[in-house]
Amino acid sequence: MDNPKKEHSYTYWVKHDPNHPKIDCQPKKVEDPSQVQQPQTLGSQWNVSGTWEEKKVPMNDIKNSLENIIGMKIGQTKISAVESVEGEAHLYLSRGKKRMGYHLKITYALEDDGQIKYTDFTDDGDRDYKLENVTDETVQHQIEDLHDRTKQYVEVFKN
Repeated sequence: MDNPKKEHSYTYWVKHDPNHPKIDCQPKKVEDPSQVQQPQTLGSQWNVSGTWEEKKVPMNDIKNSLENIIGMKIGQTKISAVESVEGEAHLYLSRGKKRMGYHLKITYALEDDGQIKYTDFTDDGDRDYKLENVTDETVQHQIEDLHDRTKQYVEVFKN
């Protein structure tokens, strides 16, 4: 029996169909770089569709951002320093939107030797804090302003 061996490939149907247009699959060098279209992405180049990406935000960067609050008047006193920032913060890209996730412990020093210590400052709205050595009663009433400013300067990395 003379059975000629047939050559198989995944494009076997293209080679033998005379009506099929010839496709040039050879790569071509682009002479003008402006002709290449780069996709606009929010995150990394590899994440074109913006599905999921996570980046850790360094605590030093958050502390430097929070130092913009120094000098803020709260009650009869002012914030004099950001003594410490601990915890973790992440910048997430999910479904094409940037989000911040954080769980922080922040200590602010006041000019009158008092402290405002956030024991739990999180992205989901928890704002547990302690006032230490604070004699001014009006600080308690204006603490919401500090919550908002702190959140604003922590989430600056989202933009």
